[in-house]
Order: sequence, then structure tokens, then C-alpha cells
Amino acid sequence: MTLAIVAVICTGFLMAQSTPKTPPQAPAPAANLNQLMRALFFPNSNVVFFPQRYDPATVKPAVEPSGSTDPLTGVFGGWEAVENAALTLADSADLLMTPGRKCSNGKDVPIANSDWVQMVQGLRDASMFSYRAALAKDQDKMLQASEVLAASCASCHNKYRPGNAANRCRQ
Repeated sequence: MTLAIVAVICTGFLMAQSTPKTPPQAPAPAANLNQLMRALFFPNSNVVFFPQRYDPATVKPAVEPSGSTDPLTGVFGGWEAVENAALTLADSADLLMTPGRKCSNGKDVPIANSDWVQMVQGLRDASMFSYRAALAKDQDKMLQASEVLAASCASCHNKYRPGNAANRCRQ
């Protein structure tokens, strides 16, 4: 009797191990494209654009850097904030390719469009160009990097964010 119980338990265990498991489905993105732009891309690109006019090394830390909402005055401020912002933009480009993300008008983000894919790659490339410029801590290089990043943003905005709402996020 004991041997039979052990055999049933072992058989059940082996069957459970051999049953193929389907991976859990990814949840729908929380933010729409406009929210993502406002919360992540806009503030981080502004940090990258900052050295066009000002030297990040001269930015004084906040009175309480760990509580600062300005990356340039926070614990990882100055040039490090510019480096981090550029890296954040580069890695966040993947969020623009997330299936299920919607535009503010309810349309799907056009992740299947070849031009969208190229523009997202352009953002990654421009962000990494900005990162390398920030590592050099050279404002002239940052001016060039800002131009490259702005051109990357403009190429997408000109097509997918014109004043005509009918063109926004069109497929």
C-alpha cells in the first residue's frame, strides 16, 4: 500500500514536470505614448540639452540632494546627471516598441511601421552619441549631441505628432 502511494505521488510529480507551461502574458503598458513622453523622454532630454548653454559642473547641489527632483542638483548631479539622462533615453527607446501601448488618441503605437522602427533606433543612436559626449564633459561636443538628439526627436514628431490629429500615431 505504501509503495502504491509513493508510485502515485511520483507519477503525479513527473506528469506535472512534463506538462508544458505557457509563459504568463505581459500586462498592458500602464502609460500611453503621450504620458511616456511627458514623464520620461521630455525631462531626460532636457537634462541632455542643458549643457548647450550651461556647464553642468557649475550646478550647485540642492540643500538636500537626496530629495531633489532636479537630476542636475541631486545626488548624482552635474555631468553624471547628463550621462544618466542619455543612458535612460537610450534604454527607454525599447518602451516605444512595447506591444499594446496606445497613443493618446487611442490608436496603437505604430510599432510595425518600418519608419517607426528606424526612428526608435535613431533615438537609441542619438542617445548613445549624447552619452559619449557627456563622458567627455565637453560643452562643444554636447552642442553637437543636442543637435543630433533634437533631429532624432523631430524626425518622429514631424510625422507622428503634427498639429493635424488625424496623422497622430497613424498606421
